[in-house]
Amino acid sequence: MPNIFIERKDKVFLDVLDLQNQGYTDIHFKGFHLTGGTESSNPLSTYFFGELDSNSNTGLDESLPIYHFSPKDEENNLGTLTIFLNASTLTLLNYSLLDSSLNIKLELTNKESKEKQDKAIIQREQKQHKEQLQPLSIAMLHPILEDNEMKCSHGGVVQLKSNLGKSIQDKNIPFILETDLLYSSIVGCPNPPISGGPCTQVALILPSSRGLKKHNEDYPIMQDLVS
Repeated sequence: MPNIFIERKDKVFLDVLDLQNQGYTDIHFKGFHLTGGTESSNPLSTYFFGELDSNSNTGLDESLPIYHFSPKDEENNLGTLTIFLNASTLTLLNYSLLDSSLNIKLELTNKESKEKQDKAIIQREQKQHKEQLQPLSIAMLHPILEDNEMKCSHGGVVQLKSNLGKSIQDKNIPFILETDLLYSSIVGCPNPPISGGPCTQVALILPSSRGLKKHNEDYPIMQDLVS
């Protein structure tokens, strides 16, 4: 069931994030359930939405709510949504066009608007992909031998998945090869979810971290830090 916030006053500013944190899913303004609309085809009315009306100067039915979106924080896909209804206005801060905040769905028709929207979608996907990779680990610099304990930057311990470097020794201490380390699991990482969650695996070894000479058809790892 929708939890509807009702606003009857004029010229009110509301923060969408605050309303969502209070559990509201929809909003009413001056007796109208704000559900969104279609972008006007009028080139002078970019980012104006409502019920289409070809007889109107704005291309929208002015007897119904008209919405205007103004991007403010493009990195996080947030902006200001102003609703015009007769002589009254309501302003919603931190509205997301991609997420259709408060179930206010705005359909883009303008080419420029669509291009900006497509760009925002790509940026979001790239950001989400980057965040998904954060719990994984990247190996970095310095010589490493098997008796060294490897940890991630948060203190999680790397558990080698193999010991193919055992036959290659330096002062009777075996090396760790790239095959031994890559995709090894990490246990006990205390990194909290708010910071990306615990490290779980050595996902990447930088080329600069490899030794210059192969041993047993594999590179020894030249690092003592996993981060």
